[in-house]
Amino acid sequence: MITLLLFVAGATAATPTVGLEWRPLSRGDLVWSEDNRTSGLSVGEFDGFVRPALQFSAGAWMGPRTAVLGSLGIARLQNTTIVDDVYRQRHWGVIRPSMDVRLALTDVVEKKPIPWFLIGLYGDVPSARDVSNGYTDEEQADADELAGTERARLGGVGARAGFGTDWHFPGGFVIGGQYAVGVHRSVFQADDADSVTAWTVGEASLLLGFEWPGRERSARAVESTTEEDLQPTPVEGAPDSADAADLQSD
Repeated sequence: MITLLLFVAGATAATPTVGLEWRPLSRGDLVWSEDNRTSGLSVGEFDGFVRPALQFSAGAWMGPRTAVLGSLGIARLQNTTIVDDVYRQRHWGVIRPSMDVRLALTDVVEKKPIPWFLIGLYGDVPSARDVSNGYTDEEQADADELAGTERARLGGVGARAGFGTDWHFPGGFVIGGQYAVGVHRSVFQADDADSVTAWTVGEASLLLGFEWPGRERSARAVESTTEEDLQPTPVEGAPDSADAADLQSD
């Protein structure tokens, strides 16, 4: 996804950008673990690995006020047990692609805050498997059924919306912060019942980024140049335009 975003950025002459989003740990993380609300498989959405507190993202400003950023979270746990000639291999994993769109309220100006709105989507793509050459057909069927239950526990989709602000500095460095409200939804379907879980939470984050100069930003810099900036700087001791006209008339 990130490679695709950078390719689109180059094709549209946009401004590539990379950044880090840091969400500090809080007592909520401790309570969540203490109450055994984690997935129990170490790779779930709220286990802290597929979506760590420090998250990397990359994308581009597609125009003067629109940016698209993407990130990819990966977590996988595998366990293999071998006793004589019998082995058992189990794994659990989640791939978490996400994409955010930022809509700035003003054009980018260095050393001034730039407010923007944020809209984002993500999905948890799960995988789980339990195989062994020592299983009977019935035991393998039971293992496959349990793996399906674990995939349902790990999968989910979510979205978030919020606002933030950036401070842009010379050289392309950016610092800022944001606040977003996120909703995570998972669905477990069984033969006799369906279970839907939704989790809503607000999060504040610190942002650090870097932007490469693009033609969009350069064009705005040229447009913002005033006529006074285009006037030549007078040289000390040289006659001004009025004096030069008098000398020419004489």
